[in-house]
Amino acid sequence: MRPEDIDDGAFDSVAAAAGEHGLLLAIQDSTGASFAHPVAQALRDEGNPTGFFVHSTLLVAAKSRTPVGLVDQQRWLREPKGAKPKSKDTRTYEEKESFKWEAAHERVRQRMPSMANVITVCDRESDVTGYLRYLVEHGERFVVRASNDRKLENLEHLWAHVEKQPELGRSAVEIEQRGGQIGGDGQEARLPRKRRTALVTIRSTQVELRCAGGGIKGNAVLVREENPPKGTAGLEWMLLTSEPVVSLEQALAVVGYYETRWMIEVFHKAWKSGCRMGERPFQTLDNLERMMAITAHVAVRLLHLKLLGEAGEEGSCETVLSPDEWHCLHMIAKPGTRPPKRTPSARWALHAIARLGGWYDTKRTGRIGWQTLWHGWELFQEQLKGWMLAMQTFGARA
Repeated sequence: MRPEDIDDGAFDSVAAAAGEHGLLLAIQDSTGASFAHPVAQALRDEGNPTGFFVHSTLLVAAKSRTPVGLVDQQRWLREPKGAKPKSKDTRTYEEKESFKWEAAHERVRQRMPSMANVITVCDRESDVTGYLRYLVEHGERFVVRASNDRKLENLEHLWAHVEKQPELGRSAVEIEQRGGQIGGDGQEARLPRKRRTALVTIRSTQVELRCAGGGIKGNAVLVREENPPKGTAGLEWMLLTSEPVVSLEQALAVVGYYETRWMIEVFHKAWKSGCRMGERPFQTLDNLERMMAITAHVAVRLLHLKLLGEAGEEGSCETVLSPDEWHCLHMIAKPGTRPPKRTPSARWALHAIARLGGWYDTKRTGRIGWQTLWHGWELFQEQLKGWMLAMQTFGARA
């Protein structure tokens, strides 16, 4: 089976089930996937010694802020270093790597039964004139963080114009913890940061970007931390959006959508660290890409389970696990006992799988690392296969 066949079946399944979740956020982001085993030579032969570039679109339920599923993922290798690339001036928009945002959006648009309840959320890299024009002309709903201080049709610049607007109000924004990252190969260098709460001011207005081919109309929300802690870079987001932003409530809704963008970064971390892609002993690029396609969807399930389990709520584990899965997990966790009539919580399932991976919580932090969770999941899946075979053979649960 080709990697594309695995992708298409899973993406179509997520898109078909997405209507059950109300308002959805389609969060796009890119990452790199590097490898350090024999297949790395094949990558070098293809011109990229480090690995694949990956662009993913994760569907998230806006109200609960929980992942629904991966609805698109594109993997590619850049041209060999010896190839003579076209200059930026001669390449068309469709030939540039920045076209990935529009291409991904169009694939999602073709898969989804409707885009009426879907808001696309993207970071600063997506602030591309061609993509913004595509979104507006197709009537798409979006929140894009601006990177460029473009000139507006009134000849003012974007930041200066929004800064002049009256303050709608103030709000607290949760800044998620994030590790540092070395720049290069399309990845932006960044310093690590701790989780904290920022008090920000909110300003908003309608704007029309002055661009070649005609103006691009939309709305803008400026989120700014006026007094950040000493030695800390203050938070500032300029958000371009299709959503109404006249009132503070409307503007805060847009800010909330963008706050959720961190989830795709966590997904990429879960996928790459948990899959141990640098250690898998594949000999061909095709087999490697099949593994990438399969594990991407498992990573979403583990992300969902981890978020639910760590939220402190006693919601049912059947949000993530099937009845057969949690019955089997219960028998592994408590041998010789029957599964309870009441479905266990997501927290119980998370801890049970983590313990299979060697987690003991000796420091009483409750934190579970991704590699530990993946190890537990893989051991659980091995035992689940045997348990399911036994159930099919004997016709009843033990």
